[in-house]
Amino acid sequence: RLQRATMQANPVRAYGVASGVIGFLFLYTYLHAKPQLKGVSFSTVAGFFDHHTDASEMESFFAQAPDDPKFGLILPTFKDLHDKIEGLKANGNKVKVLYLLRHAEGYHNAKEKELNNKKLWWDVEGRKEDYIDADLNPAGIRQSEELSGRLGTAAELGIRFDHIITSPLRRAVRTAGIGFNLTEDRVSNMLAYYKALTQKKATAIELARETTGQLTCDKRLPSSKLSKIFPWVDYSDIEENDSMWKADYRETVPEKRARVKKFLEWLWGNEHLGIHDYIVISTHSGWINAILRELNVIDGSSKWKPANAQMMGLVIRMDPQDDSNDSKQNRDQEL
Repeated sequence: RLQRATMQANPVRAYGVASGVIGFLFLYTYLHAKPQLKGVSFSTVAGFFDHHTDASEMESFFAQAPDDPKFGLILPTFKDLHDKIEGLKANGNKVKVLYLLRHAEGYHNAKEKELNNKKLWWDVEGRKEDYIDADLNPAGIRQSEELSGRLGTAAELGIRFDHIITSPLRRAVRTAGIGFNLTEDRVSNMLAYYKALTQKKATAIELARETTGQLTCDKRLPSSKLSKIFPWVDYSDIEENDSMWKADYRETVPEKRARVKKFLEWLWGNEHLGIHDYIVISTHSGWINAILRELNVIDGSSKWKPANAQMMGLVIRMDPQDDSNDSKQNRDQEL
């Protein structure tokens, strides 16, 4: 009755309030929209990076991150990479350089290695609440600091990064924070080259997280808690509680590959992030395995995964899905 009386007494003011509410809802929807492209495909462009992905699952599981400040680049310099990327873009190619970073060692990784019993880990130990959103252990901190050293050398060699996207899980965020000197307790020692990365927060997105379900290490903490732990990360697109993780269901490989494809569509179609050409994605071994399968970098049945704190570069091109094979081959020949 009060609302009706207010409208009758001052219809202009009531109209203004209603318009303001509608405008706010429109703005909120616009700002929180998750743009993504449809009807496109993605492929890697050869001749830029090379990675040894022929190790067995167990060999890669226990491997150490390569001491390679070029992260697989086979061109002489990063300037050569940047010049060639500009050339591709000038010819109409929609390409980006993605640096895929697997998180450093977490408490769950160490326990799984210690057990050396896959069934015991999956059926018993890995289900314990001790490992919820598993963080880095001391070995993982050291690995992240070693990564920071490689990144420092890479900066001297001219590497370029425009933005960091991260899984919302703690181990991925902390690896990026230490590796890129973004954490508050290290910011005073930050390399000048990385200061541009702190002018905008890293972006957390659920699409970049580890395989979900069953194992508690892959269950996320509430976003409000994570945003307090990592104030340099934007968690605004992450819902408060983890609705993706299920205690009785593990995400399948096809589902994970579909999520990776959706991530690529989101990235190329995003109004703000889509303008960036050199992007770090701090993520997980399962996610990296899925994107390498999706892009045919490894065989569709391969279980190869990068080592903890290993970063690998890829040049990825977006193509219309109805592109003929001939047109793709012609573009590849131009490269």
